[in-house]
Amino acid sequence: MDAGHLPRQEAGETENLLPSGPPPVLSRPISYEGRRVTVRNTVQRNPIGKLPKFRVVHDDPVTVALDYAKSGFRVPFICAANRFAPGERHDDQRDRPTYEEDFCGRRRGQARPGTYVPRLYPIPATGGIFSDRVVVYLGPRGDNYENLDPIPDLPVVLVHPVRKPPVQGNGTKYLSETDELVMGEKIREAIRICLHHNYDRIVIGDFGLGDGFHHPPQAVAKIWRELLLFNHDFRGRFESVDFAFIDPVQSTTKWFRDERHRRNEETRIGDSASTSRAEPPCSQPAPTDMAIFESVFDEKEIERVLQNAAMIDSQAALINSHLR
Repeated sequence: MDAGHLPRQEAGETENLLPSGPPPVLSRPISYEGRRVTVRNTVQRNPIGKLPKFRVVHDDPVTVALDYAKSGFRVPFICAANRFAPGERHDDQRDRPTYEEDFCGRRRGQARPGTYVPRLYPIPATGGIFSDRVVVYLGPRGDNYENLDPIPDLPVVLVHPVRKPPVQGNGTKYLSETDELVMGEKIREAIRICLHHNYDRIVIGDFGLGDGFHHPPQAVAKIWRELLLFNHDFRGRFESVDFAFIDPVQSTTKWFRDERHRRNEETRIGDSASTSRAEPPCSQPAPTDMAIFESVFDEKEIERVLQNAAMIDSQAALINSHLR
């Protein structure tokens, strides 16, 4: 299903910010705050038993979305964003760029592309910024940033995950229930924005994972699954959901384990000794982010989760019937 008419709500002007030549943004970006996004009924709900087609792929997420466009489907890309400006580096960020930073560079290397409207930032805590037509001039890094011809555009939803929330153990769960609830609300709003603009397919990258954000991948994957399978507003509304990992060996879990190992070594040896030499990383194997999502969205695992939910609902209904 293609997008319908653009909404009348306009939260920012871009004309004076656009460079000469083809603009990087062909529509006005719109800022949404949490709990203010309504899910329109123009996206036809599928039968409750029909699930979206889940795919976990090794590919560039923008490329995945643009490939759908070649088949006649405009698909929005949900992108983890810097809260204060598009593509900006975080103060403590390492040399490796976030996906958003790299993506901004593919729009003809602009440090602040046309999506930047000062009054739209900072991004709302549980909301996002939507641009229906973002131009992409260059292909991904893996293709040496080749010029794209013809020049495509795609819808983009920018949402800011909390950075580096505390986690339990080896990074399988959030330490704070509040952080998990906030992440769930951010993801929920991103999905709502897509439905509000009549899109029934979405593409997601390593949202909240990797060096930029360090969320527990198992918990993040389950948040997506819970919302897409059981949320009343979302269930039956999507045809396909793609999780695209540009780096198939990225392991946020390994980062958590290495970091825990490093801290334990510092405690054991002492700060003065530990700062004089680099500590070896933890040798314990860790699953990749992509492998975790493949497991969480495996067809048999989805079937198991649905059966468990149905059993719980049946038991609850039986208990309620006896209480009447």
